[in-house]
Amino acid sequence: MPENRHIARRALLAGAAAGGIAAVVPQQAAARGRRVVARPLANPDGSLPMTLLSYVHPSGRAVGRALGPDGEEVQAAWQGTRVRRPRALHASGSYTLQGVNGHGALVGYHFLPDENRTHAVVWGRVGTPRRVLAGDDYRAWGTHIDDRGRVLVQTQTEFQADPELPPRGGLYVLRPATAAAPVRITPPDPEAVNAAPDALGAGGHVVAGQVRFMAWSRDPFLWHAGRVTELTRLTGAYRPVFGAGVNARGVVAGSAEGDTGEWRAFVWDGDRLTDFTRFDGGASSVPLDGRFLNTRGEVIGRSTATDGPFLWSPRRGLRPLPTLPEAVYGTTATALNDRGDAAGHCFTEEGQRAVYWRHGRVVDLGLPPGAVESEASWLTTTGEALGTAQFPDPSGGTTTRAYRWTVH
Repeated sequence: MPENRHIARRALLAGAAAGGIAAVVPQQAAARGRRVVARPLANPDGSLPMTLLSYVHPSGRAVGRALGPDGEEVQAAWQGTRVRRPRALHASGSYTLQGVNGHGALVGYHFLPDENRTHAVVWGRVGTPRRVLAGDDYRAWGTHIDDRGRVLVQTQTEFQADPELPPRGGLYVLRPATAAAPVRITPPDPEAVNAAPDALGAGGHVVAGQVRFMAWSRDPFLWHAGRVTELTRLTGAYRPVFGAGVNARGVVAGSAEGDTGEWRAFVWDGDRLTDFTRFDGGASSVPLDGRFLNTRGEVIGRSTATDGPFLWSPRRGLRPLPTLPEAVYGTTATALNDRGDAAGHCFTEEGQRAVYWRHGRVVDLGLPPGAVESEASWLTTTGEALGTAQFPDPSGGTTTRAYRWTVH
């Protein structure tokens, strides 16, 4: 690459750090007949640019980390037009944001060093923090929040000196805005000492892994209104251990490890278990979180035989997703919305590139000006892709910024 292009990228990066880049950044190249616009997740004046997305709600609201005025990364929330830092629960310690719902309410936890304790916290739409599930537990983490205000909280009941052993504790679902008592989610295995949450569906379904005392086993189960279903037993010889997710109707999907160590993707609709058809004898799997499943029961995944992504639907079965002509290997779909759009990334000779699928056609999301790599990891209901772009740092290495791509 010509040296003057490197210099131009460094100058652009310096402008970004100073807040000198406009909020709307057009792509450098057309995306095969479609116009793609990339916008940084930052305030209109360029302040508080997001650097990491921990969770993105289908509405487009997000939580993660942002670059503060002093150059340090801070916890922050993207509310659609602005980035804000919620108020802390206490002057000492630090907080971590874990989730956001469609109304802008946040969930996370605050660590207080003086007490050596962690408290689960919910922030309302105005940003006021509130401790939830107050009790004698040693630590509590708020992990998920849905649009009805239901919150998942995982607790640790006592200090665990041995880091090799999982902590004893519990998993609770509650609605802080009501006077209703928290409901404890009990794992089906009586020997389980805790439950680790994986997903909270819009219908109140919870997927969690039961944790046994002598091992970090994560055999998942589905909980809904007090009823528990062991997913391991559903899959027979296959044991689901990673990435199980659930949608608003209680449909569960995930990856299961076979007796020979291969991976198979599966979906369960409450009555029927579907073990996904293989591509040319290859194994299949889904991403490691619930972004791969939509409310229609469609699932995206990856085949090891073709080294490429696929889309599965209850009506049309398994279909491979196309890749960019310049992709050399490793095209992966990581997000799916209710319209059937998908997003992910591929690898070209020049590096990683964000991609997007609409109506079964692949779109190159390209690179924001000055970026050397990009990745789309989330999708909104309206089809915006959110992810990150990597920029060269003048001191060496790269700098990460969060972006949202709109395909017209």
